[in-house]
Amino acid sequence: MKTDYQLTSERLLLRPYKNADLLDLLEAIHHSQQSLTPWLPWCHAQYSQHDAHEWIYASQQNWAYDISYEFAIFERSTETFIGSTSLSNLSELTNSAEMGYWIRSSAQRQGYAKEACQAIAQFAFETVGLTRIEIVTHTGNLASQRTALATKAHFECTARNRIITQDGPVDGLLFSLIPSDITSSPPPFTQQ
Repeated sequence: MKTDYQLTSERLLLRPYKNADLLDLLEAIHHSQQSLTPWLPWCHAQYSQHDAHEWIYASQQNWAYDISYEFAIFERSTETFIGSTSLSNLSELTNSAEMGYWIRSSAQRQGYAKEACQAIAQFAFETVGLTRIEIVTHTGNLASQRTALATKAHFECTARNRIITQDGPVDGLLFSLIPSDITSSPPPFTQQ
């Protein structure tokens, strides 16, 4: 898929990562470590400019080869980088993907994750043509669980050994979205 793709919602602009996003990404990660590190093993105190560069390059390659779709999230009015959302683990066999998201600490609890997830879900169903999205959260990640439910995802189960951590596999809570979950009241967004 083309890498100049973008989605807009009421308050947000979502687009593939560009090299110019490197310092904003790095700054957001460093300022959000306390809230992100328990759930995202790649988010650690040693996360470097090299790590951010490698992430952006990998993300650009993922888009180019339709492996996964990572979106940088910006507040439209200020153009401030506020986080990331993605569709990964795309499966032709099940016509599905896994949705992930994180929001920088200073922008949390403002509904941005919900708004971004609604936009990317609509993109997944209408543009990519998926029929299922899964959201997997750590059992203790209440903020991520609230976002999944606010996005109209349905809780399905506690999936045993679903998340791999540095200490080994742990259980995860599995939520899902299908097209009918969002068609009853689709979020306004435009794509270019």
